[in-house]
Amino acid sequence: MRSGGSIMTTEKDERGIDLDIKDTIEGYERFRLEFERDQAFFKSLATRKQKPRLLWIGCSDSRVVPSQITSADPGELFEVRNIANCVPPAQADDDAVGAAIEYALGHLGVDDIVVCGHSGCGGIGALAEPIPPDREAHLGRWVELTRPAHDLVRAARVPEEDRIPATIKAHIQFQLDNLMSYAIVADGVAAGKVNIHGWLYEMERGELLAYDPRSGAWRGLLEIAGG
Repeated sequence: MRSGGSIMTTEKDERGIDLDIKDTIEGYERFRLEFERDQAFFKSLATRKQKPRLLWIGCSDSRVVPSQITSADPGELFEVRNIANCVPPAQADDDAVGAAIEYALGHLGVDDIVVCGHSGCGGIGALAEPIPPDREAHLGRWVELTRPAHDLVRAARVPEEDRIPATIKAHIQFQLDNLMSYAIVADGVAAGKVNIHGWLYEMERGELLAYDPRSGAWRGLLEIAGG
């Protein structure tokens, strides 16, 4: 679907099927046709151990699809997606992201970790509005992980109109620091066996920017790849 995506609805068809679910079922039907055409590939995925080429820690935003951005096939990306692409510090009371990091590096042999944020991130902007603690307590606790970036940008007196883009970038950099709080990551980096990368997907332009820790600048990923 290229026309802007489906629109959420509570409407039902003549058989009483929710139209959002119907759209998903039709997508599954298309997948089944693809599966039948390429059974050998999908059978190989199911019968051999997965060997992803990188761990992708990205945002849950439905508009930002890692496999689409990177043209990755099934089996190539080990993905963690959550609100605002957060990496809680190793000492935080959250095992989900840490378990994925340890499994990817310790059991799957992944040696590259990408933390990818994106422009217009609602998770980053969530702290700008009150979050009702009675209905959204989990969301409120989670987006507190973005507060260090907000505080840094505010302290730097970044103009109001530029604060969210600057905070999105700063947040990615903080997540790289948080990655290094995991022993399996820090040891791998120190031994030259693991690389960590901070990327920003600019949705409006379809462009990936990469953080260059040596210069502190953000550069086009293709520019960096080309030297």
